Amino acid sequence: MRVRRDISSIPHRSASETWQRIVDLVTGTDSRDVLQLNEAAGVMGSIITDEHPSSRPILLEGVGAQLRIYCRYAMKAIEEGSAVDALSWNPTAGDWTMHVPCDGDNIEWVRTALAKTSPRINAFDVADAERAECDQPGAATEDARVILVDWNVRG
Repeated sequence: MRVRRDISSIPHRSASETWQRIVDLVTGTDSRDVLQLNEAAGVMGSIITDEHPSSRPILLEGVGAQLRIYCRYAMKAIEEGSAVDALSWNPTAGDWTMHVPCDGDNIEWVRTALAKTSPRINAFDVADAERAECDQPGAATEDARVILVDWNVRG
């Protein structure tokens, strides 16, 4: 199962504030290796500023469902504001890995920087369709058992 969360970013909050909001969302008292998330703040600030998480999610695979985190920018970020639904589980309470989108021009330095301080966080190229194959609403999937939940749809 996959769960999606959208977090308002620039200009609603700075890139560093956005990353801190993401860290707060995915951690709790029983989280493992939170220092790696904190150490990645500078690199993640760059990725968030480049707006890659608007079209390709930050993927967190660990305890429970796969979490897909997108960032909202510009007027959408302002209109949607600060609210983010809490998770009903702590994805970093056990073994976890995070995959973050990055453009091809910066991927080598991002991978090198993350490998030094945050080995649980890996960068993938935004051009890599495999990582975000079913991200967009209405996208086809090869596995009919996949359930996508978009908590941001208002009816």
